[in-house]
Amino acid sequence: MGRVTAMAGALLAGLVLAGCSVVGGKAAEEPAFRLIAEEGDFQIRAYPALTVARTVVAGEDRGPAVREGFGRLFDYIRGANTGQAEIAMTAPVLTAPAGETIAMTAPVLSAPAGGGWETVFVLPDGMTPGTAPRPTDPAVEIVAIPPREVAVVTFSGVLGHEAITRERARLEAWLAARGQAHRDDWQAAGYNPPWTIPAYRRNEVIVSLVAAGG
Repeated sequence: MGRVTAMAGALLAGLVLAGCSVVGGKAAEEPAFRLIAEEGDFQIRAYPALTVARTVVAGEDRGPAVREGFGRLFDYIRGANTGQAEIAMTAPVLTAPAGETIAMTAPVLSAPAGGGWETVFVLPDGMTPGTAPRPTDPAVEIVAIPPREVAVVTFSGVLGHEAITRERARLEAWLAARGQAHRDDWQAAGYNPPWTIPAYRRNEVIVSLVAAGG
């Protein structure tokens, strides 16, 4: 996909996600969850089974890799699939270092040689790997995530490496204080387009929890 197409896709996606507002807004569907615990910026949530579209882009620099991955997935939901079906945009967009195994995913996914960054779109409720349109881009795949419990920290500002590292440390400390074990499948979640005023952006760092005895 060319740079112009990627930029146009990101622009349109931002309009869908934020309702054309510089302060964001909630215009896109989000996966439903059950709130188990909440303390300030921290939550523990239980998610049902989800179907996602994912792609991995090689490279150590998160920004360019995530932009390319976003473009691939946006093309998929805009019709780059069997049947040329359009699929509703959902929030958030998830990213994770592809060098880390993605736990709780069927099949278990790990980094390609050379590492990189994974970008994930959660598909609308009711879609399964068997019913979702098949991507025409072989770099995009549809997988299922079984039900799981996750810990989340929510924050505003620019979703960059420094912020993600800081918030991951905060979430780790909070979980340690609770004596709660977790996996190593860290993800960053963004809910707003890049022109949203940073103070109004909603970002999250997410990690799966280990059940008692698990």
